[in-house]
Amino acid sequence: MDFSQSSDTNGRVGISYPSNYLVPGQLPAPQSVKSIMLHRKGSSNAPPIIKLGSNQQLVLSFDELANLSGQFRITFTHHNQYWENSNLPDDWFIDGINELIIGGGEKNALHEPDYFHYDIEFPNNQINFKISGNYMLHVSDFSSGTELFSLPFFVTEEAGTMTSRVETIYNAGPGGAPIDQPFSVLTNPDFVEFPQFDLTFFFVQNRFWGQTRETDIFDISRKGETGFHLSRHRSYAANFDFNGLRLNNFTQGGQIIEWLPGLTPPKAVLREDILNFSSDPVPSWNSTFGLPESDRNSRYANVRFRFADGGQFNTSQGVYLVGDFNQWLLSDKHKLEYNPNSGYWETTALIKEGSYTYKYAIKSGRDGVDDLTLSDSITRRTQEYVSLVYFHDPAYRYYRLIQADVFYSTDQ
Repeated sequence: MDFSQSSDTNGRVGISYPSNYLVPGQLPAPQSVKSIMLHRKGSSNAPPIIKLGSNQQLVLSFDELANLSGQFRITFTHHNQYWENSNLPDDWFIDGINELIIGGGEKNALHEPDYFHYDIEFPNNQINFKISGNYMLHVSDFSSGTELFSLPFFVTEEAGTMTSRVETIYNAGPGGAPIDQPFSVLTNPDFVEFPQFDLTFFFVQNRFWGQTRETDIFDISRKGETGFHLSRHRSYAANFDFNGLRLNNFTQGGQIIEWLPGLTPPKAVLREDILNFSSDPVPSWNSTFGLPESDRNSRYANVRFRFADGGQFNTSQGVYLVGDFNQWLLSDKHKLEYNPNSGYWETTALIKEGSYTYKYAIKSGRDGVDDLTLSDSITRRTQEYVSLVYFHDPAYRYYRLIQADVFYSTDQ
């Protein structure tokens, strides 16, 4: 994956390292944009997937750290299964003008930093989607035209039916860790004549869309059905875990051992995380965006993370904080620095009241992300999977998303 660039709150341009969440071509948000969410209306925990032609809507919301309200332009692009632009004319995939304007916003009521909260629902009476597939939402500053960030989402046809399961294989991964091998079976819709040529199949774990994997094994031996799965060497780690961050109230207690409300922004110091002892046994993970509070009284604070590594790392190695609150992005802004006075690796992130998940990760090579070395467990954990099936439309030569199935490693 290529390096991407984003700006900090002072407008400087700096290097941002890869994220397992970002898909190719996706632009991460600048530091002035926080608490981004994109989910199906009525379920803030749902992945950003809607059915074509239904009344389902997606909700985009975000905060801009500013003391004056802004105005933003939202546009959409259609992509193939590899996130390459489909290069279709707008009127092939959009009903209406490919533009939504969002402005005004709701100003926060309490404490600096000042911010405005924005939200919009779509499709709506201004814009609708004509075809299925992978989509990218682009948010730009209205006055300058500068694109600020982009987000992937999916429009599916739900053609045919699909069943999915996960087979966990123990002692098959690095260091004896278990792996998850996802399987799906599609009952082919009538328009699929040659599934071995017309269909492509993918799995993704825990909504890390940038780590979507194309299946390398499929079976068409049963009439009217296509089975597909990942081979063992391409399967996912079954021990992927998360640390939970519960900041529904910025007060001392729970994970917060020190609360300094007199600072601007206020500061919260967290109880230390200890390698092999910090992840949630039963994680409440349900979104790669987290669940930031939407009330206008909700505050931001500089949250101080402290990590005890047991002496396994040194200053020449990069250890990074990644989580819902920074798009799971390895960036220098959230690189941990060793504090010899405390004996911890430490960093600070500006976070809104709410519930989040996070991990500590290290760089893998020049542009990779290793988010397993610092995992707390080699035991199996519940994982969410999405199975995606694409059909290459021979008439219009674009890729339709005909099925998207959400399932879990506990679904047997």
